[in-house]
Amino acid sequence: MIDHSNSLMLLATRFKDLGDWTVEQQFVIQMGSSYLMAHGIGTPLERDARTTFEVPEDGNYTLYVRTKNWTRWWSEAQTPGRFQVLLDGKADEESFGTGLSASTGQITPHWCWQRGGTYFFRKGTHEAALHDLTGFDGRCDALLLTRDDEVPGDTLEQYRSLRRAVLGEEKPVDKGHFDFVVVGGGISGICAALASARRGLKVALIQDRYILGGNNSSEVRVGLGGRINVDPYPSLGYLINEIGPEHIGNARGAHHYMDWKKMDVVKAEKNISLFLGYTVTDARMEEGKIASVTAVEATTQERICLSGYTFADCTGDAYLAVMAGAETRMGREARSEYNEKIAPEKADGYTMGASLQWYCEDWNTPCDFPDAIDWGLSLDEITVEPVHRANWYWEVGMDDDQVEDAEKVRDYGMYVAYSTFSYCKNRYSAKEDWLCTHLVWVSHVAGKRESRRIIGDYVMTENDLIRHIPHEDATCTTTWRIDQHYPMDENAERYPGATWISVGRLTPIDPYPIPYRCFYSKDVPNLFMAGRDISVTHVAFGSIRVMRTCGMMGEVVGMAASVCSKRGVLPRDIYTDYFEDLKALMRKGTGRTDLPYTQFYHQVDRVGHQAEDR
Repeated sequence: MIDHSNSLMLLATRFKDLGDWTVEQQFVIQMGSSYLMAHGIGTPLERDARTTFEVPEDGNYTLYVRTKNWTRWWSEAQTPGRFQVLLDGKADEESFGTGLSASTGQITPHWCWQRGGTYFFRKGTHEAALHDLTGFDGRCDALLLTRDDEVPGDTLEQYRSLRRAVLGEEKPVDKGHFDFVVVGGGISGICAALASARRGLKVALIQDRYILGGNNSSEVRVGLGGRINVDPYPSLGYLINEIGPEHIGNARGAHHYMDWKKMDVVKAEKNISLFLGYTVTDARMEEGKIASVTAVEATTQERICLSGYTFADCTGDAYLAVMAGAETRMGREARSEYNEKIAPEKADGYTMGASLQWYCEDWNTPCDFPDAIDWGLSLDEITVEPVHRANWYWEVGMDDDQVEDAEKVRDYGMYVAYSTFSYCKNRYSAKEDWLCTHLVWVSHVAGKRESRRIIGDYVMTENDLIRHIPHEDATCTTTWRIDQHYPMDENAERYPGATWISVGRLTPIDPYPIPYRCFYSKDVPNLFMAGRDISVTHVAFGSIRVMRTCGMMGEVVGMAASVCSKRGVLPRDIYTDYFEDLKALMRKGTGRTDLPYTQFYHQVDRVGHQAEDR
């Protein structure tokens, strides 16, 4: 183990000046930290990230950089994600981001420590800087300066152990006790927090981004799908009208998604304490229930602790549920398990993929885009999609684990976007039409569809939707067809194991109320869930996953949390003893009805490349 007394670790997100680098916090759980990324969309960043550090005593220090070769999954060519480290103004001779592991001597697509040079530092203040070379998403987690001869290991546990030894581990700051703690600030989490706060609860809303809205935010840019204000509780959904943008569509300008609207409504609620940029990393259990959660902030990497009476997992990926020991499921059930006709004969791990949005614009000025991207996707006149914006069917990760491989999935979305635009600009037979086309925006936040689902007291299936099976605990209504996505055959044949174009297959349903028992964990007594991680099969998930439906789930869960606090009971007790209380609240809803109604719908029957909010 490296001697921590002879070592310094500089976390990139803690640099005093981040320059034009982007704080990336989507993968804290998978790789152990937030990090800085050079998201320049093909143009090298102008401003370096800079900081100072204190050397405790004179000596020779070897530089190691924790970084990643993000294109190595698909190409052995030189990666575009390269950058330099400058120490006291002098650039290290090594280009970082190539993935050359100091511990193995091999190039890897995983996070690793890459070795730089050895420097003599005198005791005192020195400067470090990160200088981007390409604009193609180079990434840096940390710099290690050590007098020890031992090489740091690359595994996640080795990294965490080294980090604790060098940096220590500060005790989390106690942020207090709450009636209801909502983890996840997408549409479902926002609605859960608002509904409970308006019922008088002291609420904590923890969001791992710095803005609210999840897939409907300007970071991801997916339109709202589904209907609100439908029977049997037509008052449910006015909350969506309060926070939702007035427009539909994917991959539009940032203003289209009206982030300010969501933020203003949440901040106006005096009962909500909002924690932006915090990723929940641990749950402390007492007598089988969640007692508190620990979360880390993305830039300062400060740790906080929040305790609560009830909790809601609105993360989409069921992170809180897994930390609490709840049963979850990912993939497709076998047809025989629930007698679902659409299900495959055998169970498997297949999930619908993520869509990474991007768009370009035609201006009056010509522009260039790098052509020599031998690291990119192999395209030709047949396989290229010469479009000006991505859409729902640009779908990646269907063959990957949407949780464990989340960074790889996101990276492949960027990989396809850059490769496509470069081909259209430089090699396409109609490239003259692209002379003045500028790649304006590429998201670095994946719009996820499906990953883990939390098992509740009831698992909703295809039969509930098709046969319209009634349940005494009916709540909000799903209106979207059973919408299943599969790899396009031609694309899958050309890019085996790495498809990026999907097709949709729609099965009609009549609007169907979701049973309340799908909204709480069967294993963790004080855990609710709302959004795409509720208790349904993969097939039924195809209907409930759109965001207006998810928002109504959140509203129901928020009201249920208020019943729990008022009655001193837990989520399951509402179903067994206090469902009339919840029904009374659902009849009223919690959204304002005195605002202009802006939620108009766009749903297309035809299958293929259409419906933008799918």
